[in-house]
Amino acid sequence: MEVVIIVHDKIKFRILSIFAIIFLCIGLTYRVLQNDTFYIIKLGEDIVKNGIDLLDHYSWVADLEYTYPHWLYDVIIYLIYNVFDYIGVYISVIICFIFFGLCIYFVHLKMHKNEFIAFFVAAITCVPLSMFAVARSQIISLPLFLLEVYSIDRLIKTGQNRYIIYLCILSLIIANTHATTWLFYFVLFLPFIGEHIVYKVSQNRKVRKIYKLDKYKNSKVIIKEIKNLNKVIVGLVLSFLMGIFTPSRICYSYVFRVMLGNSQKLLLEHLPLVVIENPFFIFTVILLVIILINNKSKIYLRELFMICGLLVMALISTRHLVFFYTIGVLYVTILSLRCLSNIGDKSLDILYNLIVKNKFIYVVVFIVIIGYSGYNFYLHSDEKYVLKEEYPVGAVKYINKNLEVENMRLYNNYNYGSYLLFNDIPVFIDSRCDLYLKEFNGMDYSIFDELVDIEFDYEEKFEYFDVTHVLLDKKSVLYMIILKDINYEILYEDDDFILFKKLDN
Repeated sequence: MEVVIIVHDKIKFRILSIFAIIFLCIGLTYRVLQNDTFYIIKLGEDIVKNGIDLLDHYSWVADLEYTYPHWLYDVIIYLIYNVFDYIGVYISVIICFIFFGLCIYFVHLKMHKNEFIAFFVAAITCVPLSMFAVARSQIISLPLFLLEVYSIDRLIKTGQNRYIIYLCILSLIIANTHATTWLFYFVLFLPFIGEHIVYKVSQNRKVRKIYKLDKYKNSKVIIKEIKNLNKVIVGLVLSFLMGIFTPSRICYSYVFRVMLGNSQKLLLEHLPLVVIENPFFIFTVILLVIILINNKSKIYLRELFMICGLLVMALISTRHLVFFYTIGVLYVTILSLRCLSNIGDKSLDILYNLIVKNKFIYVVVFIVIIGYSGYNFYLHSDEKYVLKEEYPVGAVKYINKNLEVENMRLYNNYNYGSYLLFNDIPVFIDSRCDLYLKEFNGMDYSIFDELVDIEFDYEEKFEYFDVTHVLLDKKSVLYMIILKDINYEILYEDDDFILFKKLDN
């Protein structure tokens, strides 16, 4: 009877956890659309109507090549938008974020078996991850990377062939929804393969004698042979072949090509992480340090490889922080529980038993989650899908009503180019950064280069590109300069944006 009661309590706690995470994800999702979402919708429309021709149709600068790296996601979002408008896109993000949050919860639950910690970590992690809950293809690929790690772990432990199939399916989906991150899929195999290689090398008698490895039998770093490594390799190879089954031509080369360009110096998400602005990151690193300096803590080499690799990636580029939150936190949690188990601390078990056996605690936890989620939902309820302070809503209406867009050569900023092409206005540049790098577009120069310090030589560059109109936000330095230039007249102006026409000399 006691066993039945315990199982029943766990089921109730799990149901509570699922509903709490769902409410959290709903409350934490922003309504405001991100700039990439606009071109995603437009590209989806173009694909549905005309197919994929691997050419760009929206920049007037030149006839550029485009690889459609997330074509499937583009199509899905366009179809949703076409039927349900902006609210449909917003709801799709909520659904994807809920899936993401539940993936975090269940992967934690499966990998360390602690109900309370799985729920607690999933709930806490959803808060910083909410900044990535936007209508971009990452909302699809991120939970799939987490499921990949889980599938590799299960393949090693069970040897069941179905996990090879899962790995192939996950790879295929990422290749067609977010090809720009596809190679990272194989980076996640490396810690497991790396530990196996180190183990094999360490078992060599000459190596053990030269480096006196027998002295380190009681080391806190555990090196073991990876079971079923042959199946892991099969899963890796078959997953790698999935990159063929996509119209994108960049699956195998994107990372190397983008590193050759200069976008990493110009885009905020490519810049190094500002640690002080990320308290959750700081807390996780401090916790990791405490675990590692504890004499009784043990860590597998593959875990050390995984955490350190993700940590370095996050420090190098802000865009990689989400991988550390998604996967790195999983391994830090596993280490924390192992450390507590090694020192004989039963506090987590006591806390867990207190929660699952006390119905009053159920109610309190649920009310707190509902209250916090409801408060955040209320804060987001007044948000507009398109912020007039961020996007030239008024200027776009003016252009489409009063100007012949097919004859314009409009210079615009990177941040709102996507909104322009969304409204059928040809652009100088938009947030498809790879399109404007010479490594991708078939040109002998990067359009990004023309943005660097443009305020110093804008006349020369505008003449080279035969610019006829200039759309600027009033926070830019170039706005202040052109405002005083007698060769430009103001066609439209509001509180945030201004449209100039270049006068014929």
